[in-house]
Order: sequence, then structure tokens, then C-alpha cells
Amino acid sequence: MGVTDAPPTPRRQLPDWARRTIMLVLVVGALTGLVLTARAAVTGSDRTSDALPDAVLQLIPAPDTEVLAQSQVGIKVQPGYDGYLVINGTEVRTSADGLRKDLGSGIIDFQPGPSTVVPSLNPERNCVTAVIWKQSEGPTASRPVPWCFSAA
Repeated sequence: MGVTDAPPTPRRQLPDWARRTIMLVLVVGALTGLVLTARAAVTGSDRTSDALPDAVLQLIPAPDTEVLAQSQVGIKVQPGYDGYLVINGTEVRTSADGLRKDLGSGIIDFQPGPSTVVPSLNPERNCVTAVIWKQSEGPTASRPVPWCFSAA
């Protein structure tokens, strides 16, 4: 007896509704993954503090906290760094503006008050950008470190 060639077994096709359901599940899964990834990303001024540069030791006040309208605002940086603050769009660059610096301890801060460029923090939301640079490189090599918080 010889070997006979058997006809190929036909492939079983999924019904059209099953293929569409599988495609829909895959698309919804992919979109869900994209949304979760985007929400977990560290972006925007509200979330920058989650990925602070190595030069930054502390943000004052901490991001997403609530403080009083006269609370101190500032940053603590590594030794060898300098900077200034921008509080709700107002630059606080010098001691005449109310900026205080103790570069030995790395503190660059500001206390709102009646005789300063920022008499008080805004009710509700406040955003600060600390512009910092390595002293050996100077302000032309500065980079912003933004964060936001609330005041009551």
C-alpha cells in the first residue's frame, strides 16, 4: 500500500462577531495602557517635584501642600549652587526684592510681607519656579525647578 496524500484539514474560522470582539478588547486594552502611562508620567509644574534634579534637596513648601498666605517659600540646594525665585510670575532676584540666601546651608528663600514684591501668597493656588545654577557655571547655565501648592 502506498501513502496517499490526505486533503488538508480546513482551518476553522472564527465567527465575525468573535473577531470583532477580540479586536475591540485589544484596542480598549491598548488605550487603557496609554491613559495609565500618561497619568503616571511626571510632567507639568505640579509634578516636577517628583523628579527633582540632583542639585535640589528640598522644596519649601512641599508640592501639593497647603500653607498660610504669609508662609516662607524657597528651595534648598546642594553646596555650590545659586539661584532666585519666581513666585506666581513675580521675580524675586535680590535682597531688595526680599530674597534671602544662605548658600552655605543651600537655602534660597523668600518671606512674603507688606514691604516685599510679593506681599502675600494668592488664596488657593500658588506656583513657584526656582531658577538654579551651578555657581561655577553662572546664571547663563540656569534651569527652572517649578512646583505648586495652595495657600489659605
